[in-house]
Amino acid sequence: MPPPPRWVHPPKTPLDATVRPPGSKSLTNRALLLAALADGPCVLSGILDADDTRRCVAALRALGVEVTVQDDTATVHGTGGRFAPPPAPLDVGTAGTVARFLTAILAMGPHPVALDGSARMRERPMAGLLAALSSLGGTVVCEGAPGALPLRAGGPAEGPRGGSVVLTDPPSSQFVSALLYAGLAADRPVQVAVRGALPARPYVAMTVAVARAFGARIDTPEPNRWVAHPGPLAARAYAVEPDASSASYLLAAAAIFGGRVTVEGLGRSSLQGDARFVEVLAAMGARVEQDEHTTTVTGTGQLTGVDVSLADMPDLALTVAVAALHAKGRTVLRDVGVLRHHESDRLAAAARELRKFGATVTEHDAGLVIDPPPTLPEATVPVATYDDHRMAMAFSLGGDVLVHDPRCVEKTYPGFFNDLARLGMVEPA
Repeated sequence: MPPPPRWVHPPKTPLDATVRPPGSKSLTNRALLLAALADGPCVLSGILDADDTRRCVAALRALGVEVTVQDDTATVHGTGGRFAPPPAPLDVGTAGTVARFLTAILAMGPHPVALDGSARMRERPMAGLLAALSSLGGTVVCEGAPGALPLRAGGPAEGPRGGSVVLTDPPSSQFVSALLYAGLAADRPVQVAVRGALPARPYVAMTVAVARAFGARIDTPEPNRWVAHPGPLAARAYAVEPDASSASYLLAAAAIFGGRVTVEGLGRSSLQGDARFVEVLAAMGARVEQDEHTTTVTGTGQLTGVDVSLADMPDLALTVAVAALHAKGRTVLRDVGVLRHHESDRLAAAARELRKFGATVTEHDAGLVIDPPPTLPEATVPVATYDDHRMAMAFSLGGDVLVHDPRCVEKTYPGFFNDLARLGMVEPA
């Protein structure tokens, strides 16, 4: 039986809260995989405990890596990338980072490993990545539709694995990150070059930074070229930052409803490109204060629409789209075509839900044009979530809403509605 919908409403008084969202999904999964490639035990603190990261932990355990998790700390006994063949296919669910990064690493290994995922994950683009891995000498065999899950990665190779590959307009920055991690497990360096556009570019910088923290050698000789060198990684302790994407909903709540929200552990020094989301809130009229490790947003009582490219932080387009409902004037979201291939077609889903609030929405291949309604509906608006965590969290900021299938937030932020309850926006379950 599906869980009952959650009623979310504007806070009755201005917000005044200091919060620390859970650890970054992207950093957690990167750190887990790098720790498995290291020689010896690694202690990862501040990790996210959610569906995506549990999929990563389960996959590593199935590959013979000892992983113990207690609260927000994981100890990973790295095997230097020497994985045991698992007895059953690895189930990545809807976790794109796990599907793509693990496929790339395993493709460079001596044993074939089967991977599969959810129906939606089987639809998400993999073909360009798989072709690149094959050109580098990796072994990948698709067992369903070409260029998609389910597949087998790894097995005997005809020669040394490595070399150079060029990606033209890749649909996801995860392709670049995956190939760089493949280079760490290859026989010789892997050079990756990109021609054309690269969505969510800051995530590649994150990939490089975390890998270097574990002693990896990844060079960036040019802005669109990277070289990953094989070699042992160092066992170490690594602290995961709070998730900037998750923080966006709490910070946007202050901008929309008034008052102040401070997020601890996330500031100018963040590795996450999504930490710059507050620049969009500032452009819309919120007051933003940020130091190296803390971010505060204060609502000013007036938001205005913006015309903005979110190519570097597409995951936050939904948060901006819902903030646009509360703003004066048109909002234009550009360069986020990648959202059509996530847990849902987020542009189509967002357009459909925004219209329930009375907004006029024009949908483009890579963006939305949103004209907010003169006033928001007085009646509670039922919100569909499309089994997409970001749809659920973003549209919880719509005003007086009934969020259907709220369990989908467990993918990245299991305590989301509890934190909204702390802000006075949700009745405790």
